[in-house]
Amino acid sequence: MTEPRPSPVTAGTIQTAAASRPSRRRVWSRELALALLTLSIILVFSILFPVSFRSTANFSAILRNLAFEGILAIGMMIMMVGGVFDLSVGAMASLAGVITGWLMKVAGVPVPLAVIGGLAAAAFGGFLNGFIVAKVRVNALITTLGTMGVFQGLALLIGGPGITFLPDSFTRFGQAEHLGLQAPVWFMIGLALAAHYALAHTRFFRQYYYIGSNAKAAHLSGLHVERLQIISFTLMGLIAGLAGIIYSSRIATASSTVGVGAELQAITAVILGGASLTGGKGTIWGAMIGVFFMALMKNVLIISRVSSEWQGIILGAVLVLAVALDSVMNRKKL
Repeated sequence: MTEPRPSPVTAGTIQTAAASRPSRRRVWSRELALALLTLSIILVFSILFPVSFRSTANFSAILRNLAFEGILAIGMMIMMVGGVFDLSVGAMASLAGVITGWLMKVAGVPVPLAVIGGLAAAAFGGFLNGFIVAKVRVNALITTLGTMGVFQGLALLIGGPGITFLPDSFTRFGQAEHLGLQAPVWFMIGLALAAHYALAHTRFFRQYYYIGSNAKAAHLSGLHVERLQIISFTLMGLIAGLAGIIYSSRIATASSTVGVGAELQAITAVILGGASLTGGKGTIWGAMIGVFFMALMKNVLIISRVSSEWQGIILGAVLVLAVALDSVMNRKKL
């Protein structure tokens, strides 16, 4: 759960970049502080609302509702460790879902092939983002902001308000339950375990820490920075496609607007969980704590009967505070 040290293969110039990363203790403090804050909120609201909040059904609902953003946050953490981010992931998830639904419902394609088609479309969208950022050298913010509009428009053109009455063989997976939790939650947990192992213990994914710390130094040390960036965008597209398809399976509807705003929630969660907009730090478990914190905030605001307008204001303030905290910590590091 700690950031890896440079391996001997990538030693040399890259150690200068790695040295600029915050210490393990500092990263741990952000994760631990957020975990303690989350536990404090749970304790307080368990006392204030012992019936509506402190129930198995409520916590199951929290986990069920966070699965979509949680899957996106896993991919977003990998990207932000590498120093980039993707604002189009929500639209990409919507697009993958409606393409899958359209293939099944309108084109009559078998469910497995329809799922592959939706995933392929999302992966290609991610590859397109990566190519524009890495090869054409357009800023990631501008690139993904533009493709967000493209993907969202395509989702609306293909799916309209949504494609309903999807095949039972497709919805069965998303609605299945094991030990009281729906399949999307278990899928998120499994993906988080795999991503944690990859970032912490594999040579390939450790390279993203070096790139995020100092892309120029990473390039001088022999890392294929552009190729790795394209791979991270493509992987993010694939993960976004998985999130959209799994969500469609759970609600039995391929919604063309399901991902609206999800990208900002994912970015907020990973920054709260220890990532930085400047790259080079963060862990998957930090992202998961951040996602749970955001879902918990939504839940307690609803239970407290806070109006939807104020919910938006509060959650938006959390995003600003998260970025401000990241900025302050980066200045202290300098």
